[in-house]
Amino acid sequence: MASGPVPPSGATDPVVARVEWFHETVARECCRVRERYGPFVLHLQPFQGAFPARPHPAERERAFTAAEVRDLLRTQRERQAPRGLEWLAETAPALRAACEEAGLVVREHPVLLIDPCEDGPGEAACAPAPGARLLASHDWRVEHAIAVAHVGFAYPGTDRGPEGRGSVAELLASGDLRREAAEAARRIHAGTRALAIAETPEGPVATGQFNTLDDLAEIIAVATLPEARRRGHASAVLRTLIAEARSRRLRTMFLTAADEEVARIYESVGFKRLATVLEAGEGGPTGGA
Repeated sequence: MASGPVPPSGATDPVVARVEWFHETVARECCRVRERYGPFVLHLQPFQGAFPARPHPAERERAFTAAEVRDLLRTQRERQAPRGLEWLAETAPALRAACEEAGLVVREHPVLLIDPCEDGPGEAACAPAPGARLLASHDWRVEHAIAVAHVGFAYPGTDRGPEGRGSVAELLASGDLRREAAEAARRIHAGTRALAIAETPEGPVATGQFNTLDDLAEIIAVATLPEARRRGHASAVLRTLIAEARSRRLRTMFLTAADEEVARIYESVGFKRLATVLEAGEGGPTGGA
């Protein structure tokens, strides 16, 4: 496997630098147009998700100004690009102050990691879990799993609620998820994505995925239908994804937790704190990757 990028001189942890490289590579691959704009990278015409700007790798250790941030936001509005910025706090420590001075709201999201091949406290989390399974690219449940994720994220948090199979059925009937499902199936077939579900006799109730680059895997879109929460379904999905990463000999799995409450759940199964994603926007989420 490739050895990955050389961390910048200011990075004290090479794994942090690798995670930043992962995020930058995903944004580059998922945007039709990507331009340098001053000390930032501007993402235009995203065809998969929305990617706010990021500090350019060559500029991360510099001082940033509020004027530069305001100029970036003005250009993002004019060019109809996703507004705001997203980056790892540890790789561009001076950017937060500039964003706050420019009037942006900066939100913190913990980044956690686990070595799926390492024996230790997280060993139990690396064992396959009953009640969850990986999906092949041709499985009809791929689109169903994506619908579960959409419903789950529409009702954030861990509280139970009435939303569930009815909402999933409405999404599937709309046909709005077919393109997203086709892209997921393509990536599963190519071996760059794994998709797992937990299901009951009535159908899938929880789901999660990971994407790979080099020997890294990022866990994304772990969600449970509100009506099925607090029954261990998400944990089963997570253990199945970790077991798959272990079978592929991936050295590092990481994820970005929505908040501290969610981060503690992942810590309970062996994940460790690595870094912090900072998301700067105009009073609301930036819509970043």
